[in-house]
Amino acid sequence: MSSTVPPAFERQGEETLTTLQQLAKIGLWSYDVDEEELWWSEEAKGIHGLDTAPTVPDVIEQYAEEDRRDVLERLSEAVERGESFSVDVGYASERTTERTIRLSCVPIVEDGQTVMLQGIVQDVTDLKRQEQRIEILRRTSQELRNASSKDEVAELLADAAKNILGLVNTTVRLVDENRNTLQTVEATEECLERAGERPNYAVTEDTPAAETYRTGDPVIHEDHEHTEDDHSRGALRSGLYVPIGSHGVLSAGDIVVDAFEEHDLEAASLLGELGAEAITRIGWVKRSRAI
Repeated sequence: MSSTVPPAFERQGEETLTTLQQLAKIGLWSYDVDEEELWWSEEAKGIHGLDTAPTVPDVIEQYAEEDRRDVLERLSEAVERGESFSVDVGYASERTTERTIRLSCVPIVEDGQTVMLQGIVQDVTDLKRQEQRIEILRRTSQELRNASSKDEVAELLADAAKNILGLVNTTVRLVDENRNTLQTVEATEECLERAGERPNYAVTEDTPAAETYRTGDPVIHEDHEHTEDDHSRGALRSGLYVPIGSHGVLSAGDIVVDAFEEHDLEAASLLGELGAEAITRIGWVKRSRAI
């Protein structure tokens, strides 16, 4: 397959196109229907983690299994009917935190036949995460207002972390009444499968969770090989830790190193703040009833 810019893009100049793609963080692609030849720019390949020119099956294989059929159907309709499309798909990388790629396509039709597909690809993970934060505020805050116990808050936090933020390996620990131990209250099934039963931590321990609880500072551990404690985390290789106010810590892990970025930490921190507000409210209600 050719690595040069196809004729459809030549008039723009390869250097200018490369600069524009880098600035916009998008990649270009085209597909010659008659020749069955797919061309991808270097930026498009980079977004998908590919070093060589891919085939259509190579591209489809990069997407989450549940999205592959949809992409194939849309590509077929673009060829057969000349229909444009734009679709967001999950990226099937080794990491368990979710990435989202937007694939857009515009058919070129001549004499009633589609001769070329042209489009862009873009990693929209950050955009989706921003949308997720809005969804957290809207949905989870309302659910937390109706929570009547700390255990229920922990369950809602773990569910939101998994199903809204895509942090599937999540554990919620809440401090005990004596504020000596961070007790594991909730852990997702995926976390238990990959890391085993999650232990309680003494507040004074030199663990990331205990340190986050003591300092109130969220933190990312890029590689657990450098996490200096004796606790096993199974298949999890990296993690993030955020405080739930003065009530506990929410943590999430991934099976690859350096899986988390600042926007992951910010979104999880927001979730922790909402959980802290809910637990504080529950405490006030219980104290007022005891008076």
